[in-house]
Amino acid sequence: MGRPVKRRRVVQAITGGIAISLAGCLGDDDDDGADTTDGNGDNGDGSEGLAYAFAPNTISIVDPADGAVVDEITDGIDDNDWGDPQITADYSEIYVIEGSLDQVLVIDTESREVVAEVDIGPDATHMYHPNDDEIWAHADGEGAFYVIETSSHEVTEIVDSGLEGEGHGKLLYHDDLGSTGYATNVNDPGAPVIDLDSYERSDFLEFGDDGGTHYKAYSPQTGLAYFEYGDETVVVDTDTNEIVDELAFAGGMYLTPDEELLGVLDGDEIRFLDATSDDSTELDSVTVAGGPDALRYYDDDGTIYGFTANTMNDEAAVIDLDSFDVVDTLAVGDIERPEDAHHLHRTGVAGDEYFLTPADADGFVAVVDMSTQEVVDHVDVEDGVDTIQYVGDSGTGYTGTIR
Repeated sequence: MGRPVKRRRVVQAITGGIAISLAGCLGDDDDDGADTTDGNGDNGDGSEGLAYAFAPNTISIVDPADGAVVDEITDGIDDNDWGDPQITADYSEIYVIEGSLDQVLVIDTESREVVAEVDIGPDATHMYHPNDDEIWAHADGEGAFYVIETSSHEVTEIVDSGLEGEGHGKLLYHDDLGSTGYATNVNDPGAPVIDLDSYERSDFLEFGDDGGTHYKAYSPQTGLAYFEYGDETVVVDTDTNEIVDELAFAGGMYLTPDEELLGVLDGDEIRFLDATSDDSTELDSVTVAGGPDALRYYDDDGTIYGFTANTMNDEAAVIDLDSFDVVDTLAVGDIERPEDAHHLHRTGVAGDEYFLTPADADGFVAVVDMSTQEVVDHVDVEDGVDTIQYVGDSGTGYTGTIR
């Protein structure tokens, strides 16, 4: 790719050792096989079962069953810098962060059109949907959540989360926790407690004197919350907000659909914890050559398989969670690796029986049939495609290229 890396934001907890750099690579459009109307997504055919793939100059709508781009949104999409997508609970709208203009774009999935552009704070990366009526976008430059009302597409609240008014942050919430949420911030040595009803930081759970927090997870079977804090995972009892354990590893966390296992990414290893155990017992670990990330799951008649796109090679791994073994590797294309990037992240989403991951260096979206554990298509989109959202029963639509 001949164009320089555009997205190059660095967030760092100076004393805590957490460093995150976000980068994306831009390139030329390649829309081989597209079946479009006027190229601007207004055919009103709906989107269920399709995936929206976000590239710098095009939002391509991919049919994984056919392995083809079936529509495009191009109006106003010009050298865009994508962050998280987030789909509403009824699949009617996709919200996606556009970082170059500090906005959230709202896409109507029925008409396949951008229907709103919502101004938010600077350096936004992650976005959440804690209830049917609201989308929460975190502006890292302010350490604050911008609350967007889904009915009006307007910012109705700004929630100060970070202690110092800045920092890369995430939000943890669950129906079991009611109006209580927990945030993380790479600049703060603990977890801000967020009152989702009063839109304020109501408390702060201190984990140490310095450093910051990043990844998070919640186990509904035990009521335990897990927070990445430096090179440890701090375990909190959400009934008392007290620390009950500190695990000597940390990384991205992914709960299985049956809520019984928690996969924690630890370098080239995935550690699987018993999410039904108050002791967070480690059941086994799996080594994935190439750096695992974006762990998604598929239940095949009672046997759960994990699918993870790798960050340091062009493969994805298939993991049998009965035997805790890698049973196959799949060619899913390559991603850009900026020299100054740390903690590389590659997105992957599960949609019905498909696992989809964009390969921004190759300009395509890889489509894996999880039922047969085979790559069924490489769908050409555009160099720099790094973000994807499935419309339907899906895992989290996590932004690509989070470093």
